[in-house]
Amino acid sequence: MSSTTKEYAPQKGLPKKTESLCPECGKVLVAEYYEKNGKVYAKKTCPEHGEFDSLIWSDVEMYLRSEKFAMDGIGLINPGESQEDNVHFMIGDRRVDLHSSTSLANIDLTNRCNMNCPICFANANQAGYVYEPSYDEIVAMMQVLRGEKPIKCTAVQFSGGEPTIHPDFVKVIGKAKEMGFAQVQVATNGLEFAKDPEKLRAAVDAGLNTIYLSFDGVSDDVYIQARDRKMFNVKLKVMENIRQLEHRPSVVLVPTVVKGVNDHQIGDIVKFAFDNADVVRGVNFQPVAFTGRITKEELEKGRFTLPDLVNAVSDQTGYTTKDDWYPVPVVAPLSKFASVIMGDRKITFTTHPHCGLATYLFKDEKGNVMPLPRFMDVERFVKGLDELADKAEKSRFKKLYLYKAYRLMGKCIHEDRMPEGLTKRKFLKVMGDIMGSKSKKTLAAFSWKMMFIGGMHFQDSYNYDIERVERCAIHYVTPDLRVIPFCAFNSGPEYRKEVEAKFSMPLAEWKEKNKAEAKALEAAMIVPDEQKPDV
Repeated sequence: MSSTTKEYAPQKGLPKKTESLCPECGKVLVAEYYEKNGKVYAKKTCPEHGEFDSLIWSDVEMYLRSEKFAMDGIGLINPGESQEDNVHFMIGDRRVDLHSSTSLANIDLTNRCNMNCPICFANANQAGYVYEPSYDEIVAMMQVLRGEKPIKCTAVQFSGGEPTIHPDFVKVIGKAKEMGFAQVQVATNGLEFAKDPEKLRAAVDAGLNTIYLSFDGVSDDVYIQARDRKMFNVKLKVMENIRQLEHRPSVVLVPTVVKGVNDHQIGDIVKFAFDNADVVRGVNFQPVAFTGRITKEELEKGRFTLPDLVNAVSDQTGYTTKDDWYPVPVVAPLSKFASVIMGDRKITFTTHPHCGLATYLFKDEKGNVMPLPRFMDVERFVKGLDELADKAEKSRFKKLYLYKAYRLMGKCIHEDRMPEGLTKRKFLKVMGDIMGSKSKKTLAAFSWKMMFIGGMHFQDSYNYDIERVERCAIHYVTPDLRVIPFCAFNSGPEYRKEVEAKFSMPLAEWKEKNKAEAKALEAAMIVPDEQKPDV
């Protein structure tokens, strides 16, 4: 299949059949998705391990509505001999093609960490080996991303382990910016940036744009359960240190949601984000994925789906209803339109519609919060923009369609419903600036605050859908220069294990060769008295 065709489309409606995995042996199975009691379930049967019946989404109406926004992607072209072949990988005997280009690339800098969290899937202390690519290997991995066709990757996130403890962390940040990545991000627990403001400053000076800060709650009882130590003051210290910088990176709070542990604080996290909107630009909730064996009762009790997140935000804040949330590919027509007008293909965010949900919230100076869809007809706008893109593609005068798109947006905005202090003219200016370097200055000029609130539910073997993997737009790049979707790297076939086994060394051997770093890390992992649980 050519990477530029639109032959692939996921099935829609219920009931339907798709491909999944056996949670016990990893065998590819046919799964039947069906509705029961207003929820979506998937039933699959392994000849060896029997039947599995798993909750997928807790709201069938939201599930079906999200499907309306599915869009075909153009994928990635294999850089090898077959130039018209999609980049692909294998799940058992099943060839899996990538149908979305890389919206965000993850590069694990290390599996070492200065913490030992019980809910983590990437930790040298638990694995017994150290995976830590060299600077040259990391550069080669970034070169693969910048050389992707037909669309170069423009956003890279360094992860781990704890990426900030890699010996070349700041140097890697600088190289990424030098190579042309528009967005350079780090996913961190914040310990290094809290205790070492100069390291934070050096990373920002080198080109760090965004800090994805692990943020599980607003009280230490949550962190004690999820992270085995108090951490809330560490998060506050990171933000305090950011405020001291002349050029501030954006912060996205990343709560790992565990039912019964911190789901009661979802609303408080959103409110905390608004209270710290001078540095925080969004919250990206990530419901926990289950690894290893688990009973049906434990799975039912612990499963937290995207509709559960939507309901929690609504119940705990009163800010939204489920009609205010949209799946990721709703924004694809914007990039499609930009690609046509500029004559250069842009990232189109053609993620599977069931991977994530999001909304934008606006807060005025009186504290009133309003979601974007309350004053903008989102569906009318994206549908109209998609039609304009098709017309512009056939026209000799493409730039004229910029004016038509501007008029379309104006028609889709209801000024009488806008939050106080926001006008149609101001909003149009923000939307024109938000994707560029002026976005922070533009927001700072007004009396209201804008906050991205989203949820991304990564898969595990119980709710695995291979169609979702093919549509994944968050990709890992490996030291042997392969591109692997997130949900195949960390779950399902778990390419992480294969990659780390190939490019790692035993923990004891690493400690012997890196005595100073090992000693420093062991010291860092000692929990300070102020972070220990109260006895």
